[in-house]
Amino acid sequence: MTTHRRQVLVQLDNLELGGAQINAVQLSAAVAEHGYESLLVGPSDTLPTGPSVLDVSADYKVPARAYERPPSLFAHARVLSRFARGCGASLVHAFSTSERAAYWGAGLLGRRALVRTIYEMSFDPRTHPSIPLVIGTGYLRDELAGRPGGATLVSPPVDTARDAPGGIGRAAFRRELGLDAETVVLVIVSRLSEEMKARSVEDAINAVERLGDPRVRLVVVGTGDAAARLRGVAEAVNTRLGRTAVIFTGPLADPRPAYDAADVVLGMGSSAARGLAFGKPLVVLGERGWSAVFREPDVEAIFRNSFWSPAEVTDGAGLLAAHLRVLVGDTAERDRLGTAARAFAEANFGLPAMAERLAGVYDDALRTTSSRLWMRDLRMEGRILAAKLERKAGLSRGPASRALAWNQRDTDVVREPQPEGALR
Repeated sequence: MTTHRRQVLVQLDNLELGGAQINAVQLSAAVAEHGYESLLVGPSDTLPTGPSVLDVSADYKVPARAYERPPSLFAHARVLSRFARGCGASLVHAFSTSERAAYWGAGLLGRRALVRTIYEMSFDPRTHPSIPLVIGTGYLRDELAGRPGGATLVSPPVDTARDAPGGIGRAAFRRELGLDAETVVLVIVSRLSEEMKARSVEDAINAVERLGDPRVRLVVVGTGDAAARLRGVAEAVNTRLGRTAVIFTGPLADPRPAYDAADVVLGMGSSAARGLAFGKPLVVLGERGWSAVFREPDVEAIFRNSFWSPAEVTDGAGLLAAHLRVLVGDTAERDRLGTAARAFAEANFGLPAMAERLAGVYDDALRTTSSRLWMRDLRMEGRILAAKLERKAGLSRGPASRALAWNQRDTDVVREPQPEGALR
């Protein structure tokens, strides 16, 4: 392990317990093995009332700070500059929907190296071309081949040393929720947001009702803007079944006991990947009703699609119930899939390998940053200004605005576009 320590300022958009934010903490902790020490910062108005990324960063012993949201781009630039000076950062990593504040602040005139991560499902055309880019799928890596600043695939990692079956509180978690040894426990760990997430959680609740199996309990961990509505759906199902078949725990700063307590994990994106690390059979959930059991022959296609699909299914609850009926009734199949799941996780997205790849991006950024490249990227700022002027003039669909439009949707999931019905 290197003894030369270089400081990194990691900029987060928010401090909620999202998959991308947790990935940022884990990668920041792991790149310490390669000589990088990180400070994470994010706006204080995104701190939830319960557990937050600050709890995760404390667990990983990575310092993190919340700051009051600045009123403008250049005020934000000054805030990031102060943080960078304070921690002696030589590099700023925008794990964020924009690197512009870092570009105009800590990275002004190339005085510090900049890196950006995009873990969304598509490329942001507003990204400064010379800035090294980290992306989460092979699809985007191939699409961005030849990009001036490069595009390096660093899959959203899973800490397979910590996220592992056994010894994480399985028995205590089940006992606290009144789940005995005969109960087949289905677990979803997710932000409960109306965008992308809520449809799949609602399908899972309704699938439990379709199953009508008294052994089955669905445990939902998380919170978000859809939480109250989804709790109402679950209460109605529980009433009709005459038992508590669906349980909401709220958010957990450390959801490992929930994963470990599961007999089957349901999820998408980084949550699905963590389920595999815990050696659990996985049912992958899509945005619009699609679902599939993670097993051959679909393993590679589902993984390349980052454990997600855009495919529309009219009766998502019915499809999911069909998958679950097989798994609930076959203990041996669950055991087989769980063993395969753990092996796949270790081989394909372990944190040490992904951190080594990110450290290589940092090394290259420090080596190549220059005032010349910073000046070259002013052309992007000119295009952003042109789009802003169009919007002020009421031309929201003008040529500059169209060229820079980004269909940004979710930071937990990245995917390759698939034809209608893909992976069904």
